[in-house]
Amino acid sequence: MRNIAARLSVCALILSIVAIFSVPSLTLSSGDIFFGGVKPLYHVRVAQFFYKRSAYPLFSKLPPRYAHHQLSRTYFIQGRLGSALDEAKKELEIYPDDTATYYLLGLTYGYMNREREAIDAFSAYIETHPGTWAGRNDKAWLQFRIGDIDGALQTIEPIADTFRDTAWVQNTYCALLMNKERFADAERACLYAKEAVDTMTEKDWGRAYPGNDPRVYGTGLQAMRDSIEQNLELIHKKLGAQVL
Repeated sequence: MRNIAARLSVCALILSIVAIFSVPSLTLSSGDIFFGGVKPLYHVRVAQFFYKRSAYPLFSKLPPRYAHHQLSRTYFIQGRLGSALDEAKKELEIYPDDTATYYLLGLTYGYMNREREAIDAFSAYIETHPGTWAGRNDKAWLQFRIGDIDGALQTIEPIADTFRDTAWVQNTYCALLMNKERFADAERACLYAKEAVDTMTEKDWGRAYPGNDPRVYGTGLQAMRDSIEQNLELIHKKLGAQVL
């Protein structure tokens, strides 16, 4: 009887595991747990394992919404940009209304140095998410990279006043103004950025980069602080030279 009971317990466990892997929404939720949902359990490969089974289900014609999106994000974090791009495109092919994926497309194209395609993707994201700052900030940075400073300013200026307490926006705005030699305006933007970043915690920084390993939050925050300080130092030198 004990042997039968033990075998039944093993069978029940196996059936439970199979059931979890057979329900795409459950594997998607399981992936989220390991992809920042529970910070101490962060593990991109484990998250990827579950996302793959959600994006390519065994017993369902369609994956749940954002399964390919999430799988794309894990590839992006790993630097596997071609796979990240493929999965993001699949998300939009299956669910065209999942427009948040345009942001992911923009990031991936940007890291592949395909700036024009990245700018187009961010433009699509901005159109569908007009009240957010990240798409405009990243599009402006890419425009800056290709030398379109005026275009970048047109992209960032609609949110420059609205998001004065957002260090990313103000630091980008500052860099663009510096390139136009508008140093007094650049100083103002940079001081807004410094004020925001001086009170920012590692957790605050990490909210802007969901899916990143929490262990890099401190490094990222310090890099931003250093960038702002360097911009301010350069601005003050330029303003001092103008006075002389």
